[in-house]
Amino acid sequence: MRLRKMVAAAGLVLMGGAAFAQNQPIPQDMLDLDYQRCMKDCEPGFGAATCKPLCECTVGEFKKRLDFPSYLELSAQLSRNELTEENRNMLDGIANMCTAKLEKSGVKVGDGTTDH
Repeated sequence: MRLRKMVAAAGLVLMGGAAFAQNQPIPQDMLDLDYQRCMKDCEPGFGAATCKPLCECTVGEFKKRLDFPSYLELSAQLSRNELTEENRNMLDGIANMCTAKLEKSGVKVGDGTTDH
């Protein structure tokens, strides 16, 4: 599903190796980069009116659900295209929740024909 790919792309961040403490929040600059990537991947197929709230929701959920080490692990899995079942379920859940939230607010999220 294209929406799932957009959410996954929002999580791709390349980082050098470093040790970080558990429960450390994701740095805002990395979340900002995810938002920019989400918008870049989303806008050509769905337009800014749909993508802005979708990407804000997606990145907001990363911030709520993940600490920094978990975020880095998710990013590494995405870069290898080898998601664990847990992370796949989390991304699917975020995509479904954010899509439902947008549709409830009156924003249409595609017509089902843009799945690439």
